[in-house]
Amino acid sequence: MQPLYRRLGEGAVAFDQRNWQTHILTPAAALIFEALSEIGNGDDPVPMSAALSLLRDELEVDTDTPEMRQVLRSLQEMGILGG
Repeated sequence: MQPLYRRLGEGAVAFDQRNWQTHILTPAAALIFEALSEIGNGDDPVPMSAALSLLRDELEVDTDTPEMRQVLRSLQEMGILGG
């Protein structure tokens, strides 16, 4: 189940209905969330390999920075990304 998602200014908020956690997303994390939501089917997590390919090849994001690793961990916790 995808979290409920709402844009707030340049960032966003995602509410996880499974555990009632609310996640505040930075502008960069919001864009990544949206991009991954577009390639996902809504029910299952996006495979990590597909996510990394999208981020590196299409969005030209350096996925090896500490900040990006934290964003990816957060998206895994929300159920957006799989292992």
